[in-house]
Amino acid sequence: MDIKDKKQLRKKGKRLGLTLQTFKISLAAGIAWGLATLFTPNLYPYIAPLTAVLIVNTTLAKSATKALNRLLGVLGGVGASLIVMHWFQPSSLAIFLSILLGMSFTTACRLHQDAVSQVGVTTVMVLAFAHSDNYEWGRIIETIIGAGVAIAITVFPFSGLVALLKKMFGPKKMEYDDCNKAT
Repeated sequence: MDIKDKKQLRKKGKRLGLTLQTFKISLAAGIAWGLATLFTPNLYPYIAPLTAVLIVNTTLAKSATKALNRLLGVLGGVGASLIVMHWFQPSSLAIFLSILLGMSFTTACRLHQDAVSQVGVTTVMVLAFAHSDNYEWGRIIETIIGAGVAIAITVFPFSGLVALLKKMFGPKKMEYDDCNKAT
């Protein structure tokens, strides 16, 4: 496939909203859900694909940074929630104290703002699902799974995908410019 064919394929895909980044994010979310169902007891492991969607990026450095910030925030939120739940049942006071404790701690440790805000989200979720057995540990495991999949998808070389699509559909089957001339 020459450069001109690659540019045409990219242009046609963009018209349909199909970009490599969209494909990678979708693939990461699907894989993360599948893996999380194997390694956690949750029937609907929504945290793993959500984590993957939020972390897949254009470079390894960006994905790894996002993954680390999210994981640190989840750990901080779980920790703060467990400390506060030792003395308080889930309530507005428990939410306030957990978020205050967790966000203060992560801010004092000079963590990135993404980690600090993740503490708040995790704290609310852990307290909301406090009645579920081991929700907090499932959240940590799902975060690790989603982050791992996102990083793997980010660094996976997708250059062969374009060649595969070209082989599958061929240049004539991929031509649809006639349908777009009216627009």
